[in-house]
Amino acid sequence: MKMTMKEIAKLANVSQPTVSRVINGNPNVDKALAKRVMKVIEESNYTVNRAAQTLKNSQSYLIGVSFSDLSNPYFIEVLNALEEATRKEGYNIIIHNSAFNPLQEWQNIQNFMSRQVDGILMIPTSDYNMDRFKDLNVPMVITTQIKDGFDSVSVDHDEGVRLIADHLISEGHRKIGYIGPPVDFKLDSLRAALYDNGIPLDESRIIPLTSNEQSTYAIHEDIKNFIKDKDSFDCSAVFCYNDVTALEFIRLQDELEVNPFAEDLAIVGFDDTMLSKIFQISSVHQPIQEMTEIAFKLLLSRIENPEKAKTKIELPPKLIVRKSSIK
Repeated sequence: MKMTMKEIAKLANVSQPTVSRVINGNPNVDKALAKRVMKVIEESNYTVNRAAQTLKNSQSYLIGVSFSDLSNPYFIEVLNALEEATRKEGYNIIIHNSAFNPLQEWQNIQNFMSRQVDGILMIPTSDYNMDRFKDLNVPMVITTQIKDGFDSVSVDHDEGVRLIADHLISEGHRKIGYIGPPVDFKLDSLRAALYDNGIPLDESRIIPLTSNEQSTYAIHEDIKNFIKDKDSFDCSAVFCYNDVTALEFIRLQDELEVNPFAEDLAIVGFDDTMLSKIFQISSVHQPIQEMTEIAFKLLLSRIENPEKAKTKIELPPKLIVRKSSIK
């Protein structure tokens, strides 16, 4: 016979809310109590009846999560942090990957809605579907970027890029380049940061990533096609808009028979993923654990209070300097 949470509480000699907190992994429960509850749960083979909870509370305890690029290690780290945060609150997540395709992204949202999710996390999103998002009747939080008119949580990207510019300038660099999408706020931030220091960004030092894909192969080919006919690239330092791009750029230099780049070229990435740690690439650290937990708590708050004012939270970045950018 299946046991109820109330019966588990009685056998463990604790309150029903305590059983609920233990099941949801709440770290504030007394360890001895938690151990006692878990012993009863294991002996009784108790499982949480989510369907019954949905009927009782009009909640599915499901969160839809749409990633733009699960091939990027940065988003895998976000996913790990998110699974930990949601599990503690008794929620499960449905994961979709849009692969930077706005049509696929909208299909993801439609699937979430059909599954009656309690809320949606966008990590991150483009501008293509923003008007549609505003008409949804389910709470949504956007994370890893800030969007006007939406609850959103991100690191301060502009400040992060300025930290990179300040670092490279302090290392004596004046010929600073950029590798990334030709229309991107990080490029805008770099251009502004250099201008404020009296160093205009030479457009010839921009290597654009033009492919709609963001795979390592596409990044590799975009850079290779840009430089294939160049004898030299007048640059002493390069800011790559993420760590994947920085690593592909480093790998490409090793492959080239004729390398147009300076031998001691300084390279800085963004995100501070495991890639940057392994390959000693300087990078802007994003507080992934903190950012993800805040985004999920913000979503829970929005689920409980749909009418409250939208919240935008920007966390401070930190530049981690490694071998790739110091002489």
